[in-house]
Amino acid sequence: MKIEISTSYDPAGLAAEWMELERRAEGNFFLSWRWIGTWLRATGARPLLVRASENGAILALGLINPCRRKRHFLSVDQLYLHETGAPEFDGLTIEYNGFLIARSAPAQTLIEILRALQDRPGWDEIVLSGVEPHILSAAEAAGLRIETDRQSPIFGVDLSATGEGDRFSPNLRAQIRQSRAAAERVGPLRLEPARDIQEALDFFEQLAALHTAYWQGRGKPGAFATDFSRRFHHALIAEQSDLAGVELLRLSAGSQVQGYLYNFLYGGRMCNYQSGFSYSEDNRHRPGLVAHVMAIEQAQNRGLALYDFLAGDAPYKARLGAPMGSMTWCRAQRNRPGLMAEGALRRLYQGLRGLGGQNP
Repeated sequence: MKIEISTSYDPAGLAAEWMELERRAEGNFFLSWRWIGTWLRATGARPLLVRASENGAILALGLINPCRRKRHFLSVDQLYLHETGAPEFDGLTIEYNGFLIARSAPAQTLIEILRALQDRPGWDEIVLSGVEPHILSAAEAAGLRIETDRQSPIFGVDLSATGEGDRFSPNLRAQIRQSRAAAERVGPLRLEPARDIQEALDFFEQLAALHTAYWQGRGKPGAFATDFSRRFHHALIAEQSDLAGVELLRLSAGSQVQGYLYNFLYGGRMCNYQSGFSYSEDNRHRPGLVAHVMAIEQAQNRGLALYDFLAGDAPYKARLGAPMGSMTWCRAQRNRPGLMAEGALRRLYQGLRGLGGQNP
């Protein structure tokens, strides 16, 4: 296997390589060229290209951005996998991150890539955001130490189940019926996809306004608070791909708009990325619950395999879905004395905080 780490490549050539490999890989929406290409254009980033090949055939591709950070008493040279290291850009929150790897690639391909990266000087740690456990195992097998920043569960709905009775608890089914009935007093319920790109962009703007108002009311900015995030998602929605789909869905009761869902479709999996709803004081009014249930029904009717809520421990995800594993935001570090000391101090501090929370 030949592994190259290049600073010089043609963007158009990379797009062709990536899309060709995408058809031979077990990818996901966040590793599709629709996401990656939009990310490159929107950020203007020129990351290092990591390419693994064998007998002229590409087996794996990935993009890593070098970045130097001052952290506590250390200056740390980092590599960011499919991120920039700039908070205003990385707020997009990539998930199911990793290298795009061909289905036919040897099992050790990721380990070999990480070992090859260690032969390259000038970095202390690789920032791995939104990765699954097998990425961590490969990093450790390659001799890197994992420092975890946070971990999040994943919930989803297996669409092979035949109906609500197979998926939801009796109490949840009762709440769904109550919420539907409350909405239908206004008028017939509809969950409709945008018909074209312009309508999708209109739906997105309405979703972003509802989403931002909700989160700012709780003292947080929300996912669409910056001009960059709006520009990125406008470009993502307008992009075309026969492998990776974007769907904006509007929930209405009669003529009254209840809210929107922003979903990604890839390989038989529907992923709910974000949402925005119009809430009321009536606790029977649960537009988010109704929208997700209707979206799950529609996805099942289309023959999809999974409705994925992505990472997060929001109560509605656990109620509507079943556990599907976890994602981790972490750093894979070389054995640097300063980093090892920092990690030891961090664990000591966390342990002392835990002791401080215990009753005497």
